[in-house]
Amino acid sequence: MGIAHRRTLTASVSLLALGVLSFAGPAFGQAQPAAEAPLEDITVTATRTEERSVDALAPVTVTNRQEIRRQAPQRIGTIVSQMPGVTTQENPNDPATSINIRGLQDFGRVAVTVDGARQNFQRSGHNANGAFFLDPAFIRMIDVTRGPVANIYGSGAIGGIASFTTVEPRDILRPGEKFATELGFTGVLGGRQNGVYGHGIGAMRATDWASALLGLSFRDLSAYKDGGGNLVRDSGQELVSGLGKLVLTPGDGHTIKLSGQLQKYDFANGLGTSTSPRRTNEVNTSNLVASYSFSRPDNDWLNLNVSAYRTTTDTDQTRISGSAAQIGNKRFFKIATYGVDASNTSRFSFGAVKMALTYGADFFEDRVKTSDPFSNGDETTPGGRRLVYGSFVQNHLTWNRFDLITALRFDGYELAGGGNSSSGQRVSPKLTLGYTIIEGIQPYVTYAEGYRAPAITETLVNGLHPVPSSFTFIPNPNLRPEIGKTIEAGLNLKFDNVLKEGDRLRGKFSVFQNRVNNYIEGVFTDPGNDCGNPFIPAGCADATYTYRNIARARLRGIEGEIAYDARSWFASLSGSMVRGDNLTLNQPLESVYPDKIALAGGLRFLDEKLVVGGRVTLIAKQNRLPAASIAANASKAYGLVDANISYEFTKDSRFFVIAENIGDVRYKRYRDGDRSPGLVTKFGFTTRLGI
Repeated sequence: MGIAHRRTLTASVSLLALGVLSFAGPAFGQAQPAAEAPLEDITVTATRTEERSVDALAPVTVTNRQEIRRQAPQRIGTIVSQMPGVTTQENPNDPATSINIRGLQDFGRVAVTVDGARQNFQRSGHNANGAFFLDPAFIRMIDVTRGPVANIYGSGAIGGIASFTTVEPRDILRPGEKFATELGFTGVLGGRQNGVYGHGIGAMRATDWASALLGLSFRDLSAYKDGGGNLVRDSGQELVSGLGKLVLTPGDGHTIKLSGQLQKYDFANGLGTSTSPRRTNEVNTSNLVASYSFSRPDNDWLNLNVSAYRTTTDTDQTRISGSAAQIGNKRFFKIATYGVDASNTSRFSFGAVKMALTYGADFFEDRVKTSDPFSNGDETTPGGRRLVYGSFVQNHLTWNRFDLITALRFDGYELAGGGNSSSGQRVSPKLTLGYTIIEGIQPYVTYAEGYRAPAITETLVNGLHPVPSSFTFIPNPNLRPEIGKTIEAGLNLKFDNVLKEGDRLRGKFSVFQNRVNNYIEGVFTDPGNDCGNPFIPAGCADATYTYRNIARARLRGIEGEIAYDARSWFASLSGSMVRGDNLTLNQPLESVYPDKIALAGGLRFLDEKLVVGGRVTLIAKQNRLPAASIAANASKAYGLVDANISYEFTKDSRFFVIAENIGDVRYKRYRDGDRSPGLVTKFGFTTRLGI
């Protein structure tokens, strides 16, 4: 899979760009009624107003709960990385996930929310600078918008936004039921990994206006082997998580939701050397959200949403390697994020002209505490506070075949810690024009800007790097915020009854360019070029590392998906290609992931109770990198084949078998910490009981 593989991939993605168009739909398909098919999933991240993802004038991909459950993923990245232009950076010895959209990630360039609450945890090291912990068992929907077109959704998202929502009582209870339970179990056996994971959710409808649920999830997986049979150390997972939610509808149009999610991860990592000591990790997370909404068909003026949240991620580490004096040394990294978000949409009609005016405000504050009395983890990940706030107004005007979206967002921030501080503010515009050529074909063009405030670590990092390369970290309170400016052209497709009665074709395609001014990068300076030389003890004395606004970054790409569902069979094709450059240094950006393309399809039998599906994923090599990092970071091309079979033996019960990486390919994803699993075989069932 070398040059020929790369040419095949490039040609396939180019074919998408030239005419195949796109679709944000199921990878393998699902046995469910047409009215519930995921082709019509609802998105809100692009404009804050509910609309079908295929109708959104933005590069949106939505994955619903049926599809997530059907794939029984062990990690979030399994689902998210299937989206065009989106991938994840993960380490086998750490369950955290970092999302990359169109070559941008880290320090909040991709905003991640769970039930509307920001996930801003970050710990510096030789991994991603910004990650989150989330159990797939309770996810109801994943809604991803690529690029800064979602600027009114919140500050900082110059790369895009990934919004996760958790299950609600109505997902478990059927109409008329008072109590219901859902159980799911998955066994991993017979491949390169063993273990079990599962969940149970109980829901209750106490009255017509009050319902609640309580869920518990567990995971116990052994360390896996790669496709060559080599054990990947510390790649096992242990997890216990819980979810509670209360939903009240005290009056017509009024909805109050209270939710809380707690997670506890236990794992160990590190090589056990002086430069990479082994440590046990205990990670506890909480996500507490209270929200109120009002929406009623007879009131066009008020479509109100208000929420307040508190999220925490606490990582406690204990050293388990080294000398007797070092073993047992402890350190911690903690972040608490507090936020409030409010918006309203007022709708007007003036003859053939319809208008939706959306406006609101939001803010969040990060409070970071770190402690490492025996080393310098609290210097490379410094404590501090950052307040980010903003307000916005957007108008969506529809007239005959035209759609016009105009928006302005004001952003500001204040940051302080370690005797340093910084602040800033800016107004960012957005303009989108769409035109429906004929029913089902809608091109659009967009210009959008986004604004990202520097993170606490970027601004305040201070101290010495651990031995043997003891260079100096220098804070930079003069960092300027990044500004992303995107030009994008897209095309939406939506056709029914194409080849036969009841079939559907859906598509989304886009081509884009995002220029990021004041791009922040870490800069290492070593005038003597001796840092790290074991024969020169003081070689790092003049070496420094600091974050600077050194680059103008440009990212260009194409992405698309197309899917056809005839109920008895289904097929989809998706792909993306992104190129990123540091225009200041005239070299490629290291944060851009390789090209990818995926072909999926399947058949449905026995009144759609039996579903057989498969997927082929091709990933290109990545050697378009800065010259200094090619040897250490370049990745090879690879191809993966997955398959699954599921049978719905009752209306609420389903058995499934899944085989991932059937070819037992030995591969390492670009920027991951180690190789991925070889063949993984899973079997399991889900069932629901209600009274």
